[in-house]
Amino acid sequence: MKHAEGGFKYPGIRDAMDGNTAVIMCERESTDGAGAYPITPSTQMGEYWAEAAAAGHINISGRPLLFIEPEGEHAAAAVTAGLSMTGLRAANFSSGQGIAYMHESLYAATGKRLTYVLNMGCRAMTKATLNVHAGHDDYHCIDDTGFFQVFGKSAQEVCDLNIIAHRIAELSLNPGIVAQDGFLTTHLIESLLLPERELIREFLGRPDDIIDTPTPAQRIIFGPKRRRIPELWDVDNPVMVGVVQNQDSYMQSVAAQRPFFFDHLPEISDRAMQEYYALTGRKYARVSMYRVEDADYLLVAQGSVVSSAEVVADYLRETRKLKVGVVNLTMFRPFPGDLLGTILAGRKGVTVLERTDQPLASDLPLTREIRATIGKCVENGRAGKGALPYGDFPAYRKPEDIPPIYCGSFGLGSRDLQPEGIIGAVENMLDTGAKRRFFYLSVDFIRDKSFTPKQEIYQQEILDSYPKIEELAIRGSENPNLMPEGCITVRMHSIGGWGAITTGKNLAMTLFDLLNLHVKANPKYGSEKKGQPTTYYLAAAPKPIRINCEYFYVDVVLSPDPNVFQHSNPLAGLKPGGVFIIQSDLESPEAVWASIPARFQKLIVENNIRVHYLDAFKIAREEAGDPELQFRMQGIAFQGAFFACSSVMAHSGLTEETLFKAIRAQLEKKFGAKGARVVEGNVRVVQRGFVEVREITDKLVATGEATLRKAPLLPPTLKHVPAGSARATDIHRFWEQTGNFYLTGQGNDNLVDPFIGLSLIPVATGVFRDMTQIRFQHPDWVPENCTACGKCYTVCPDSAISGLVHSVAEVFDTVVRRMENHGHPATHIRKAIRGTEPLLRTRLNAEGERSDVQRLIRDSLADTLAASDLETQQKLELENEIKLFLEELGEFRFSITKPYFVQREKNAKGSGGLLSITVDPYACKGCNECVRVCEDAALLTLPQTKDSVARLTREWDFWESLPTTSSQFSRIDNLDEKIGALETLLLDKKNFRSMVGGDGACLGCGEKTVVHLFTATVEALMQPRVQEHIGKLEKLIADLEQHIRLRMASTLNLNDVTAIDHALDKLRDQDVTLSSFSASLDADRAGKTIDAEWLKWVTHLLDKLRHLKWQYTDGTTHRGRARMGMINSTGCTSVWGSTFPYNPYPFPWANHLFQDSPSMAMGVFEGHMAKMAEGFKAIRMAELELAGEYNAAKHDEFFTYFNWHQFTDEEFHLCPAVVAVGGDGAMYDIGFQNLSRLMMTGKPIKVLVLDTQVYSNTGGQACTSGFLGQVSDMAQYGKAIKGKEEIRKEIGLIGMAHRTTYVLQGSISNTTHLIEGFIEGLNARRPALFNVYSPCMPEHGIGDDVAQHQSKLAVESRAYPVFRYNPDKGTTPEECFDLEANPDIDNDWPAYKIEYIEENGGKASLDVPMTFADFAVTEGRFRKQFRTAPRDTWNENMVPLHELLERPEEDREGLYPYIWALDRKQKLIRVIPSQVVVRSCEERLGFWRMLKSLAGIRPEVNPRQIVEQTRAEFASQLAAKLVELAQGGGTAMMNALSGPAATTALAPTVNAKPSSAAPVGGDGYVAPWIDSNECTACDECIKINPKIFAYNEKKKAYIKDARGGPYKDLVRAAEKCTAQVIHPGLPADHSESGIDKLIKRAQKFQ
Repeated sequence: MKHAEGGFKYPGIRDAMDGNTAVIMCERESTDGAGAYPITPSTQMGEYWAEAAAAGHINISGRPLLFIEPEGEHAAAAVTAGLSMTGLRAANFSSGQGIAYMHESLYAATGKRLTYVLNMGCRAMTKATLNVHAGHDDYHCIDDTGFFQVFGKSAQEVCDLNIIAHRIAELSLNPGIVAQDGFLTTHLIESLLLPERELIREFLGRPDDIIDTPTPAQRIIFGPKRRRIPELWDVDNPVMVGVVQNQDSYMQSVAAQRPFFFDHLPEISDRAMQEYYALTGRKYARVSMYRVEDADYLLVAQGSVVSSAEVVADYLRETRKLKVGVVNLTMFRPFPGDLLGTILAGRKGVTVLERTDQPLASDLPLTREIRATIGKCVENGRAGKGALPYGDFPAYRKPEDIPPIYCGSFGLGSRDLQPEGIIGAVENMLDTGAKRRFFYLSVDFIRDKSFTPKQEIYQQEILDSYPKIEELAIRGSENPNLMPEGCITVRMHSIGGWGAITTGKNLAMTLFDLLNLHVKANPKYGSEKKGQPTTYYLAAAPKPIRINCEYFYVDVVLSPDPNVFQHSNPLAGLKPGGVFIIQSDLESPEAVWASIPARFQKLIVENNIRVHYLDAFKIAREEAGDPELQFRMQGIAFQGAFFACSSVMAHSGLTEETLFKAIRAQLEKKFGAKGARVVEGNVRVVQRGFVEVREITDKLVATGEATLRKAPLLPPTLKHVPAGSARATDIHRFWEQTGNFYLTGQGNDNLVDPFIGLSLIPVATGVFRDMTQIRFQHPDWVPENCTACGKCYTVCPDSAISGLVHSVAEVFDTVVRRMENHGHPATHIRKAIRGTEPLLRTRLNAEGERSDVQRLIRDSLADTLAASDLETQQKLELENEIKLFLEELGEFRFSITKPYFVQREKNAKGSGGLLSITVDPYACKGCNECVRVCEDAALLTLPQTKDSVARLTREWDFWESLPTTSSQFSRIDNLDEKIGALETLLLDKKNFRSMVGGDGACLGCGEKTVVHLFTATVEALMQPRVQEHIGKLEKLIADLEQHIRLRMASTLNLNDVTAIDHALDKLRDQDVTLSSFSASLDADRAGKTIDAEWLKWVTHLLDKLRHLKWQYTDGTTHRGRARMGMINSTGCTSVWGSTFPYNPYPFPWANHLFQDSPSMAMGVFEGHMAKMAEGFKAIRMAELELAGEYNAAKHDEFFTYFNWHQFTDEEFHLCPAVVAVGGDGAMYDIGFQNLSRLMMTGKPIKVLVLDTQVYSNTGGQACTSGFLGQVSDMAQYGKAIKGKEEIRKEIGLIGMAHRTTYVLQGSISNTTHLIEGFIEGLNARRPALFNVYSPCMPEHGIGDDVAQHQSKLAVESRAYPVFRYNPDKGTTPEECFDLEANPDIDNDWPAYKIEYIEENGGKASLDVPMTFADFAVTEGRFRKQFRTAPRDTWNENMVPLHELLERPEEDREGLYPYIWALDRKQKLIRVIPSQVVVRSCEERLGFWRMLKSLAGIRPEVNPRQIVEQTRAEFASQLAAKLVELAQGGGTAMMNALSGPAATTALAPTVNAKPSSAAPVGGDGYVAPWIDSNECTACDECIKINPKIFAYNEKKKAYIKDARGGPYKDLVRAAEKCTAQVIHPGLPADHSESGIDKLIKRAQKFQ
């Protein structure tokens, strides 16, 4: 409909946005309700819908929006169907596996004639590997469901087709799909004309409108009028839908669909598109054409490639006079063969471009349909006169009417397709072309030139086997720059989490708004997370930008990544005279220029590239208060630098004033809701970027560096890894063919070969990666301050900080061995250092824990040299060797600590060990959590420099040479019994390397710390078992060999001496062997015969045993048998843990889908245990044979059916565990049924749940494990909805309800409790569910260094209570369930101390309860639920939150709860929580009380207990003071006599049993005591039981209440104490479970 002026009524609103946003801008106006489940790249559509719903948006029908996020895509499809059945306009959003998962639901939606629209961000389907990027696999995997399907090539088309699709669906009563390319359209910001709300109202109307019934079949059903969206579920007009039909009626119902419904779709679609054109002027058709009329050659495609093909067609027409046209298949279902038949007729060639591959099909989907279309046209041509068989199709009567069809597969997984590839597809059709009927674009099977001789040999092997393999790939002859005239193109190199996307979007929108330019802007990043390199592309031009690919030819390169030259070529494609801007904190232009490698300097000078630098980090540090914001605001500074350095302002006549006015407006639009302060801060950052950027003018190319890049050196750690025997799993082969390309930025050049067809990654390839270039600082160890608490290496998520303990002799031997390995003599020093060791120990004992070990080693060696009685020449040689010795030792540092040196030396002179803490420079990402957890200032943060990296590298090289920690220094007495300082298991190198670094996780990732502790625990449990088993096998093999020999020897008749002499005489001139002697002896007379069947059986048995030993000691990988295996659900853990080509695990690992790791684990488990059974079967048979008890008739049936159920405990514990791993989404939601079934089977599979509560991988969702009120992308905060509205699902309780499963809910804040739970669950012959709190830095809104801290807050605030449930301990909850490791179990909320600055400047403190709100206020995901109350608003109606919670609901009227917090000046402030947080506190408190009830904890008062506790407490305090007196002098006695009495706390009665404690001093009772002066404040005892232990005013531990807990806690605290100053005494209560064992464990500490 045109206006009188000639324009269209609804021309659209000029805007720029990505495809996901464009869809929701339309859906939120038209649609009533949506069901969706997050899946990349469609997640944002659901997020934006949820955001609009939370904001209370009202659609054209006057309705607020409805949103339901169920537990998976299958359920989301059902939710959407339910909404549609009630007569609402409904929508769904999904991609990839989600589409396949909901597949069966789509058939039902079509059969019910529902009218909803499924918006699809098309993505590659998981096959051998997971890929979340563009592909049309999902689009075509449901093309048989009956949904009509349309595909938009741009954001403009996507939003228009969304509106059109709703109209088609509602008129045809047929659901539809609107597709767009994942990332390439969903995330691409581009200019468009946004449909007006009024257009949507007029074109679609309301769902309850009464309309003319559009088809005859519908009129038969409904009459002349019907509701626009019929109601199938209506209590006012009830009907049954979705019924059962048998042979009598089912086929009729299916057949009726085609003529009465499906066949009307083409006509309804054509009419809807025409009506839309009449209103908007934007014309759509089922098939769109571009320059087709006179074309000889056609390119047929769908999606974002279409516009690129159009540009290429223009280019080829202009430059080569080739008549090329483009056909856009806007609609795929119903297939528009009626239109295509005419379009294709008589062309010289037609190439169908398909973003998918279906290798077992005769053709790919589009090509298959096109061939069917041509077939119908040919049949029409053969029909002769009369009616045509296919009346809507043309007739091909001549052979030349039939065009040759070519098919090209391209762009799978968003593989970039440059214009070159499309040109290649056209060139293939030409008379001079290869005319290959099927080919791939943009990949190669064979390189023109191999990089190394090994690669050349391998390529020749491929060619010999597949001589025509090269023909599958097509390349074009040129790659022209097809950007429009006047276009400015920008590429940005940054790091994930540094604000590149925000910067790119802001820059694009500024150019769009300010200069009225058309824009295209999109990020390119992989599946990895924060901290990994990312690229952002941006183009702006006066004309529409049609090319859709990565921009190779660019005018400006921005590099917020200062290390970009180390892993990429940022100058690639930068035009001569272009602009390059890099982040640098160097102080002069000369220094910045010198930091650029010479080969790049040469390129810069040759191409006259203008180089600028900017210290954006300095700007961000000075302008952003929040450390997390500093990274993001760093990128924003580059926006200002861009305008200062590029030609945009000059060409457009912009002034600085107009520029910053526009930038301010853009930032207000983006950040305005966060307040003026945030907006102004961002504006200042941009302004400073504009002003402070500097140009380098003096560009002299450095000399001396080779211009060719050298092949990457073998990663240092890889040098210590043996090559494997199988090519597929050999890490060295993988390095040669794959890994080294990624390290040089050439990973995109992977060849198509058999190995990548399987995409297997050998174990532990994470060692390939060097994380040096992604960090700016690193930890530095101060050995003099170290107390050996072990927190640093325990909490490190990257396996990057290692602790080792060695004797002096081990250290010295290592140094000498390195000297010899490096070709230096060690003639005298080996003997000399034996005398050095006692000298060194004397010095170490004298100087104690503050010893400078390096200096003392030098001094001791000097004394050794001085005391040497060698001759002059030999002494000179020794002096030189000592010099070499010290050079090899380098700067490697050691510490003298209480547990490993001081206490050991007290107990046995010469037994003390040296502790070392070493940072792996290749694995450390610089999160600095180790620094945060170190309370002794033994770890500091250093800015990274070349020198500091060199030092780390040297130290790590020395670490590689050191042996592992000897068992003599182990502080674990019995790991299976959980006795000792369990976290020190990481001091063993094998345990430490049970997981390596090099993965793609975010900095400080909480998940990784959990996984590392778990894998290390498994390794530590398995190591001694396997070693013992190998010894058993060796003995068994030797015994069986001897048994066979003796059995064979027994066949010789040794009683006939004459015969023996005769036999030996015949062998007089030969070497006599048993076989020759036996043959000679038997030549004259028959001996006993050997049982041939037995011999065959027993020798095969012996071979099995030898093979079994080989599997344990060597194996295919030459690493022996792996200790465990992992089945990992799709999610964050699978993404950071398996992104090609980096693998952090040294054991088998597999991923299948999001929801099914428990199910897959069940299948793997049975197959794995069958293999284990074969080994144990051989051992048992051998043992029976050696005992003379094996009887085939008796035993064969048993061994035939022998399986894991018959394993002994010893056998079971030798089996590598099968572990299913997943996040909260995989286990709580979409895969919950799989998990539940696993638990019910009773199979002893172990399940590790990394509970981030936010679906980390898809950007923060409303998982059922999340807390009430937490804000996430699909649980937004707004006017109508204020975050998550459901309480948390407690999977621990659900696991307990199965009654089959060991359950641990744990946290890294208490590693003892966590590891104890791991051990119990791993050893249990039943399923085990380990549910562990796992902070997610970006989605929780917390710093990179606080995973342990936030975990601690979660436990202390009752947000995440820790507990264990062990069905093997009994039958009642009280017997099986415990709440150990939770603080202050008796009370609702634990107390904590706030230290603050008073208004007068004095220091003060306040004891307050730690409520859930006190935890929530520290995390960004709850930030919108709190507001600060200015001091002048404080009044009597404000009450502390914990007090409000104690009041009944009716007494809360008019009261405002608050919690205490600190402002930036450390002054007290009151923070008001929302009502949602108050409800969440109540919910968490209720859950805590429920857990206490399950554990049998009831506060009962026992008068006798009160008296005994008071007496015991006094005795304990007196004992402690007396010990202090003995240690510290007479003043201690005064303190003992004058000190205040301690507060007595009633201990809870567990299981309601009365106390049977003996009186103090009676029944052998000895009070516990602590050498308080020696305490190192490691917190271990406090964490175990803060009722027994407390800190005094000097923060030294003392016994607060000896009866504050069981004797077990005293013993455990003594075992854990790093200072070894806790003495448990002897118990008063001998009824405690396991008391005899506890007393025995305590003996070593008395």
